[in-house]
Amino acid sequence: MDKWKEIKERLAHLGGTVELLADGYTLSLAKVHNGKKIFVRVFVDGVAKGEWTKVEDGAPVHPEARFWRPMKRAAYRKKGYASLKRVFGKKEADRLVTPQVIGFVPDFGTEGAVVAHLKKHFPDLEIKDDEAAS
Repeated sequence: MDKWKEIKERLAHLGGTVELLADGYTLSLAKVHNGKKIFVRVFVDGVAKGEWTKVEDGAPVHPEARFWRPMKRAAYRKKGYASLKRVFGKKEADRLVTPQVIGFVPDFGTEGAVVAHLKKHFPDLEIKDDEAAS
């Protein structure tokens, strides 16, 4: 079976978990909820530290954040583009409504989203063998 399909299948149900090895780190993926939303949370070496969310020039400050979802936001919404253009000019208005990476978060909306991120950035990752599955 394809490793990407196996990861998706293990995370298909609430409470599903999978451990991966990538770039010398152990990733723990768990499907959890906060009462209203269901999402996949990524732990790096068993932890998720708040300081890893920091970004500098669109790149993560801490290497552990590479496994997390980049959060992109624009300074202003496109809805107000016309008024921004009148005030600041076209070039500056374009810059203000273009989304930029402002941080990294450990949560992904679906198992497909986390698999797509890992497939793009870490194609050679491995699924960690479980003692229970053996």
